[in-house]
Amino acid sequence: MRLHVDTFHILGTELHVLRTAHAGVDRELVRDKVLELEPEAVLLELCEGRLLTLLAELHGSDEGGRGPQRLSGRIISLAERVVSRVVGGELGEDMLGAIEAAEELEAELVPVDMDLDGILRRIRIKAPLTERLKFQVLTLLDALCSVFRPSKTREMLTDSVTDERAVREMIEWMRRKFPNVTRVLIDERNTVIAENTIEYLHRSDVSRAVLVIGAAHYGVLDILREAERELDDEDTASGKDEEETAD
Repeated sequence: MRLHVDTFHILGTELHVLRTAHAGVDRELVRDKVLELEPEAVLLELCEGRLLTLLAELHGSDEGGRGPQRLSGRIISLAERVVSRVVGGELGEDMLGAIEAAEELEAELVPVDMDLDGILRRIRIKAPLTERLKFQVLTLLDALCSVFRPSKTREMLTDSVTDERAVREMIEWMRRKFPNVTRVLIDERNTVIAENTIEYLHRSDVSRAVLVIGAAHYGVLDILREAERELDDEDTASGKDEEETAD
C-alpha cells in the first residue's frame, strides 16, 4: 500500500499529514514514513485514553485504557478487527507504527482526537434509535461481507488512502443514510482534530510535525487548508501595515 502525505505550513511549522487506514496497513510502512519525515512531534487521530492503551500494548503493560463500553463502539471495534484480520493485519497497526517512530525519534506524542466515550455518547444523544440500529446492522454486515471478498476489501482499503474522490463520495453516502451518526463520527471529529492540531502548533515551537489520520478524515485537510490560507492572508496584511507605518 502506498501512503499519501499532504504538506502544510502553519504558524511557522511544516506540518505533514499522513493519511492511512486503520485496518490492513503494515506497521513498518507507517513507521518508516514517519522516520523519513523526521518530525519533532507526532500528532495522532487518537484520544488520550486510546493512546495510553496502544502505549501499554506496545510495551507489554496491563495498564492501558479500557475499550469502548457502548454498543455502537463495540460493534465498530469488532467490525474493524474482523476487516483487519481478513486483509492480514491487526487493528491499529498504523498508529502503533507512528508511535514506534515517534519514540525512536524522541518526538512528542500528541493525541488530537475526541474522547472515544464522548463520541459514543454524542451519537446516542444526536442520532435516533432507528438510525443507530441501522448503522450497527450495516457495520456488521459490511464486516461479514469482507470475509467472503478479502481481495475486494483489500482493494477498497488501498483506494481509500489514495482516492480522495471515492472516499468523499462514501462519506456523502453515509451522510444521506445516517446523517446524525456521520455528523458526530466524521464531521465533529474533523473539526476537533484540526482545531487541536492548530492549537498545538500555536503553543509549541516545533519546526516540523506529522499528523497521522485515517483516510475517512479528508475534512481535516479542508480545515487545515483554510487555516493555512487565512494565516497567510493575515501575515500578508500585517506585512503591508508595517510597510505603511514605516513609510
